[in-house]
Amino acid sequence: MKKNNKIKDMNEYKKEKKNKHNNKRKKKLKKRVSIIFISVITLGVVIGNICGYTVVSDLKYDIHYLKKDLRQEEIRLEELKAKVDTSTSIQEIETKAKEELNMDYPNKNQIRYIEVKK
Repeated sequence: MKKNNKIKDMNEYKKEKKNKHNNKRKKKLKKRVSIIFISVITLGVVIGNICGYTVVSDLKYDIHYLKKDLRQEEIRLEELKAKVDTSTSIQEIETKAKEELNMDYPNKNQIRYIEVKK
């Protein structure tokens, strides 16, 4: 019986040794997989941030040029308003008011004077 026990123990020893070796392999494999997984996630986050910054940068660039164009159009509008103001005379304004807007000077009974106290 002693021989059987030894053989049994020897077989158990070999199985344990094999299991330990397999467990070490599994642990190494799990460690490598987790490192690769974390690396892929980190790389994804970095690439996402870079893409986000490029989108923001492009939008800022567009905003800058749109503001520049808007300012140029405002200057052009101011120039056109000044041109209209200088080209119209008081007589033209009066005729437009009378003909187009049906405006006329007030009668004496339509005028009211207001006293301002100091």
